Amino acid sequence: MGRLFRLLLGVQFMNATAVWVHVVAVQWILTERGEPATVVALAPTAVAVPFLVLALPVGVIVSHAVRERLIARAAAVAGLAGAAAALLVVSGTDAALPLLATIVVVGAALVVVGVAWQSLLPEIVDREALPSAVLLDGAIFNLARAVGPLVAGVVLGLGLPGVLFGAVAAMFAVCSLLLLLLGPATAARPRRTESVVTAIGGALRFVRHSPWTTGLLVRLVMFGLPSSALWALVSLVVHERLALGGSGFGVAMALIGAGSVAAAVTLGRLRARVSAHLLVATFSSCYAINLAALALLGELWLLAPFLVLGGIAWVVVQSTWMMLAHQALPDWVRPRVVAFLLMLFQGTQAVGALAWGAVADVVGLERALGLAATLLLLYAVTLLAAGLRTSVGIEPVPATPDAAIAELVREAAEGELLVRFEYAVAATEQSPFRDAMGDLRRSRLRLGARSWSLEPDPARPSTFVESYRVRDRSLLLEQETTRLTVPEQRLRDVVRALTSRATGPTLTPVRADRSITEEAMHD
Repeated sequence: MGRLFRLLLGVQFMNATAVWVHVVAVQWILTERGEPATVVALAPTAVAVPFLVLALPVGVIVSHAVRERLIARAAAVAGLAGAAAALLVVSGTDAALPLLATIVVVGAALVVVGVAWQSLLPEIVDREALPSAVLLDGAIFNLARAVGPLVAGVVLGLGLPGVLFGAVAAMFAVCSLLLLLLGPATAARPRRTESVVTAIGGALRFVRHSPWTTGLLVRLVMFGLPSSALWALVSLVVHERLALGGSGFGVAMALIGAGSVAAAVTLGRLRARVSAHLLVATFSSCYAINLAALALLGELWLLAPFLVLGGIAWVVVQSTWMMLAHQALPDWVRPRVVAFLLMLFQGTQAVGALAWGAVADVVGLERALGLAATLLLLYAVTLLAAGLRTSVGIEPVPATPDAAIAELVREAAEGELLVRFEYAVAATEQSPFRDAMGDLRRSRLRLGARSWSLEPDPARPSTFVESYRVRDRSLLLEQETTRLTVPEQRLRDVVRALTSRATGPTLTPVRADRSITEEAMHD
């Protein structure tokens, strides 16, 4: 790992520690006041909700901005939230709602930091070292999730909440200052050529037409909902079942963090030998065991090994999904899809935490944790049965653009374009040709095409016409250059190999030939 990665990882650790000191301090203050489980669970919910609203827009902005500066500004905003929390507790106006509002602000800053940092990783780490970097990043983040509560518990135990939140503000300020002094460490980003809304739509279109990406996101959500029970209910377990104070809560969280570090140290070799879906299924089961132990055991020393196991499982599952995304997603869409991935995962944490708090209020802590453990075991069984499509063959290796097509696109008219290809196919090849065109259809659509169709030419029975629309020539040029990867090019080569003649593209302005568009195109 390079010096830049280590330096930025240190800043990330300090920022994440400050986040979890802030969140856990508010959560513990609410717990000690005797607030209902639903209100206590709002603390982890409040830090996750901003991901639902901001992750996708931030993913677009990050694609075209200096990421280090974005992180610096976000840390500064989080520092203001820490200072506001300090003023609230010192002045005695620290009701649940304003304290939770400061968490929302910290969560919004965390969206920017998380998306920018995840997008930055592939640029400062070699592809071969990326799995280890993602694993180390996950361990550092979860180590902060352990150190933060431990610090919060000790300082709150001394009766110094104002000092604690003041220290949080200072930590955020130091992170911001370090990044500003470092300056831009990566190359300038390309200028944005589309609106934020259009870019978000492009990311969602990519996900919709990429079966591998869709499968990854579904499996991530299925883990996120039941796993959120740990973070929603652990403070209540420590307070009500173990009858411990803030320091005991800090120790419990530190044990989970110790498991996170253990995962970073030991997982590399295991990951090289075990398939991703088997690894995730196994450690999802371990996470379920951790939840069951929280429901059944009443002493911290008995719970200790299970909390460590939970920390290991949390990092293994999270880092595996993120590693797969980094390795398989092409550069042009990675920040947006990573943002979508974080949005979904944090969304499940927000919804799940609130739901598990409500369930605990109704059926009790033990039954709520037991139900979450059962759902995770079912998830593990489902994952073993269904598996996950391999990412081999969809690596984001840039293809060599066709210079002639690129020049043709540059000379095209402005505005929306109708793109056509013609294929002459022998009767014996038409069945495999149609199958190959199904794969090519998904490729065209995930790269940004709209209204794709394949029709036989009535005048030439052995000829098929492929048609689709693109927003403008700049997008079509991106499809043929920066968005084109070797796997996408391979799909085109398969189609051409099944034809006796392939011609195109021909480009027609849609506004100048609306009748052709309306007759030939359909979604």
